[in-house]
Amino acid sequence: MANNKPGRISDKLVRWEAEKNPLAPLSQSQINAYLSLSEHIGDSDFMSLEIEDHDIDKSDTNEDPQILNRNIESAEDFHKFYQEISQKWMSADIKPCLQLANELRSQLDEWNLMLSKMDECMELIGMLEEKYSEVSKKTNSLYLAGEELHTDQTSLSNICQEINERLSIFNAADSIHSKLDSPSFIVTSEMFANMMMSIDTGIKYLNSHMSYKESNKYLALYVNSRYKALSLVQTYITQCLQTGTESLDTTEFIAHYGKFQAIATKVRPVIELLENRIDLDPVYSAALEDCVLAYVTRRKALLGSSISNTLSNYTSSGSDYCSTLRSSCKILIQLTHDENRLYQCFFTNKSPVFREYLETVCMHLYDMLRPLVIHMKHFETLVELCTILRIEILQDYVSEDASLEVFGSVAELLLQDTQERLVFRANLYFVTDISEYKPSPGDIAYPEKLKQMEAIAEEMQYRQLTRYDSTGSLVSSVSEAPSVMSKQSVGGWTSAADLHGMWYPPVRRTLMCLSRLYRCVDKTIFQSLSHEAVALCLKNIHQAALLISQKKTPTDGSLFEIKHLLIIREQIAPFQVDFTIKELNLDFSKMKNAAWGLIQKHDKMFALNSSNSIIEFLLEGTPVVLENSVDSRRLVDQTLKESCQTFINHSSNSLISPLSMFLDEVQKYIKWCNMQGFLAIVKQQEFAQPKAIQEKVQESLAKIKKDLPLLHQSMALYLANGDTQFVLYRPIKNNILHMFMKIQQFLTTNSYTKEEQQLIACPTSEQMSMLLSTSSLASTKSNSRKTSAVSIDEDPAETNENSL
Repeated sequence: MANNKPGRISDKLVRWEAEKNPLAPLSQSQINAYLSLSEHIGDSDFMSLEIEDHDIDKSDTNEDPQILNRNIESAEDFHKFYQEISQKWMSADIKPCLQLANELRSQLDEWNLMLSKMDECMELIGMLEEKYSEVSKKTNSLYLAGEELHTDQTSLSNICQEINERLSIFNAADSIHSKLDSPSFIVTSEMFANMMMSIDTGIKYLNSHMSYKESNKYLALYVNSRYKALSLVQTYITQCLQTGTESLDTTEFIAHYGKFQAIATKVRPVIELLENRIDLDPVYSAALEDCVLAYVTRRKALLGSSISNTLSNYTSSGSDYCSTLRSSCKILIQLTHDENRLYQCFFTNKSPVFREYLETVCMHLYDMLRPLVIHMKHFETLVELCTILRIEILQDYVSEDASLEVFGSVAELLLQDTQERLVFRANLYFVTDISEYKPSPGDIAYPEKLKQMEAIAEEMQYRQLTRYDSTGSLVSSVSEAPSVMSKQSVGGWTSAADLHGMWYPPVRRTLMCLSRLYRCVDKTIFQSLSHEAVALCLKNIHQAALLISQKKTPTDGSLFEIKHLLIIREQIAPFQVDFTIKELNLDFSKMKNAAWGLIQKHDKMFALNSSNSIIEFLLEGTPVVLENSVDSRRLVDQTLKESCQTFINHSSNSLISPLSMFLDEVQKYIKWCNMQGFLAIVKQQEFAQPKAIQEKVQESLAKIKKDLPLLHQSMALYLANGDTQFVLYRPIKNNILHMFMKIQQFLTTNSYTKEEQQLIACPTSEQMSMLLSTSSLASTKSNSRKTSAVSIDEDPAETNENSL
């Protein structure tokens, strides 16, 4: 309880005058009295006194116990008590205060004296500032006058310096001219470089100040000095080249380059003076070209004869033309590289003079090989030369090295001449070996050659299968035999019809020639040559097919032509060129009509009006230029389509010729009756009797059963491609079915009875389709060899059906 008492007291003191619920609330009148009392106490001297010593003797405090123990009952008593106490306390403490006051008064006097002195100092400072400003103004004016004098001095010195510089250009002209005339003057010295700079500066200055009195005189003097300096440079370079190489042997190439490189180190600083001044005046370019000419002239004198002798040795050595070309080109390529490197040791920029020199060097190759090329007759050699020049030289060497540009232009020129000769020989080859080729009996010994080759191929397959049987078991041989056959048909042994050696010679020569030309000539030239070669080859193939048809059968001739047309179409497909070419022809048909009109109107030849016959002839008789587009691939496809159509028509007609002849007789009789106005009753005619029709049907069926397997065997022998055989056989089959359907329609239309139709025994479409399929399966050999396929845009059966 005792410990909590201070806490309760503090809480009560806090709550004594709290704003809310105070313990001792005051009324408004009490508050006003408290405020007035506090103001009165604040105005008394007692509140302003500072008590310095709080340890007052107890005797002083107990001096008048009566006064301290006075009872105070009212505010008036308190005020009286307070005044008495304050007077006694003030009388006890007044002495130190008075002493302090006296000290303060003395210090105040001292400070006032100090302030008066400070005012005097401030007045002196003001006077000093005024005098300082006057001195500053005078100093500034003096400084400005000095600056003006310094500026005048600088301008005068600049004018003097400029005058000296101008005079130095005029004064140096005579000294430079006299120094250049000195015989002991050396162009490789530093003085010469400075002199060249002075000459360039003087000429530039005088050209920009032509208004001076003697500018023309001194300009001519400087120009003359420059010409003398350039002449000294050219003389020095020429002498260095002459003296440094006069003892060299023309056959020692290595010594040439070493000696010239040593000369380059001596003359290079002088040449740099000219190269650095090319942009200043064309005179320096001309002088540099003269130096290049002197260099080139010396190089020609040393290398000209040696190059000719070296290349001539290759041509006279008896080696083949291809080796001669390769060796000669390699020599000139190396020589071009060496000449370029040596030229760069002397000069920085390429010169037309040096290019002409390289062309002269490289033209030795052209002059040596061109006579050989233009008299060359062997086609293969020309092809090899074109291949070497175009691929090995131009593509592999020249296109990868910019320094071989000049050699490349000469090689390109030689290539063009070689291509021109190649094109001429190719055209001659097309005529002699393709167009005018006369086949020997062995060339058109078909189908004997194919049968012989097929027997050889079957024997090789049998040997291969026998080898597999000897190395494995019977089960493994049976399982592996189909895969062996398929491998042989795809990549090993192709059909006898597709062996390269069995191709018709004009076909083999045409494709060989085109494959050679494709790599050697431009695409536009190749397009024209390919069209001509293919057209002549197709013509010769057709002629050979006619000979085979005459000696053997039309089927052999047609299949021979189809076979080789397929080979041509397949072999020209990989060529990445457009085989379409444009041909320009002149149409003179209008000229014929115009000439006829001129003859008829000869009386109006001199008429002076618009009906003048000569004018009409000139206007109407002008030939017309016709442009035709010819495509070799389309020509092959069109010829192949026509050959297939001929083969299909012939095969179909040969199998059903009795029925087709019967229908032709019926059509002739009906046409005759219509012309005579009679009613055509076909059934009553002798050729339309059931017995006669039955004989024709049986004859056709017998031909189908006999000849159709042979036709399949011939197709397999020539074509050996199941897809191609199917494409050709399908329209033949459709034509046969269509013919028997027409016979059925004829019997129904002409009211043949069922007994008569049974006597005729015409098979239905289903029966014929089964018969044809059975015949096809029985006659087709089991082979899957494929090399080419044919696709006919229009179904030949449709054309045949329309014709029937």
